[in-house]
Amino acid sequence: MTPVREREMFDVWQTQPGTLSGRFLRRFWYPIYRSQDLPAGRAVPVEVLSEKFTLYRGDGGAAHIMAFRCAHRGTQLSTGWVEDDCLRCMYHGWKYDASGQCVEQPGEDAGFAAKMRIASYPTEEYLGLVFGYFGDGEPPPLQRHPDFEAEGIVDLELPEFWPCNFFNRVDNACDIGHVAFTHLEAIHRERQTTGRQRDYGRTWECEETNYGVSTKVMVSGQAPEYFHYHMPVANQNSEGASLHRGGLDRRGSRNRRISWRVPVNDSNTVSFSANLLQLTQAEYKDYQERRRQVAKVSPEAFGVAILAGKLRERDLDDRVPRPALFSVEDYVTQVGQGPIAPRENDHLGKVDHGVILLRKIWERELRALAEGRPLKEWTAKAPGD
Repeated sequence: MTPVREREMFDVWQTQPGTLSGRFLRRFWYPIYRSQDLPAGRAVPVEVLSEKFTLYRGDGGAAHIMAFRCAHRGTQLSTGWVEDDCLRCMYHGWKYDASGQCVEQPGEDAGFAAKMRIASYPTEEYLGLVFGYFGDGEPPPLQRHPDFEAEGIVDLELPEFWPCNFFNRVDNACDIGHVAFTHLEAIHRERQTTGRQRDYGRTWECEETNYGVSTKVMVSGQAPEYFHYHMPVANQNSEGASLHRGGLDRRGSRNRRISWRVPVNDSNTVSFSANLLQLTQAEYKDYQERRRQVAKVSPEAFGVAILAGKLRERDLDDRVPRPALFSVEDYVTQVGQGPIAPRENDHLGKVDHGVILLRKIWERELRALAEGRPLKEWTAKAPGD
């Protein structure tokens, strides 16, 4: 076995096939689409981990993922037609079943189709999302999240596309130190306070778990809050994290939220967020209306203007709802690091102990993969952990 070079440990941002981090990332399942956005008979193009694919739902209701292009002349398969559980290319009518096997070629000898097969990928639906597995060989079981299988309403937010590497977002998962500064304006609006006072009374502890990292946040006189990072890209907020974009239920114990930061390619990330709400139908209707008001605001548009120096966050008025403002603040700091943050230039201190732990886990796992040693087997978080 050849020891991995030290610099390679910082290349966690790489998502392409064949790279060290890209190989590691392909050992996990990823949400790639909301189930509600993919009706039967629909085919769409998707990009995940710097590769393009075709996602479609057969007439019978099952979702499938296969190669992006037809084997005949390379045109984009998502422009074709769904027929039963198959997909037909619009160029010359080659037809593929869900396994990627070509089953029909108009005008060709019967035996030709049997020789043609394109790639297909394991697909499952869970918590209202279509998940895909893009690695080699038999996939591991889809990682489940029992906290979100409890009684309640699973409510999905709109997918959120940001022009930065997935690790810009993942690196923030265990970073509690940023809250008192990055989210100062949103906190003031939540507490209806003014001025530049910051909350320094918060302390936190991070520890590695069977699923990733658990972060315990403590404020004097209050019950601890817990945040959970699930390897490799999911971040679960503490119950009652009502400052976030989806957290509109002020009775916070009734809201749970999990977000997957899915790599589109090296410079772009899409987030899929699910909320579990214990609400009556009347309360849920009111929640949806407040969510619609938040959705009218584009955190990206304001974030771009702030990063360009054309706007200051404190100048945003009440037409920007507090949950949307929280996302603006995250956009500015995470996208503001650049499409791919140069982490080798970081100078980490005591407040960064969660960030340091998360990076050490990634370095350990990438080193093990590079040297052919066993990797840790990550399991689901048990309810209440």
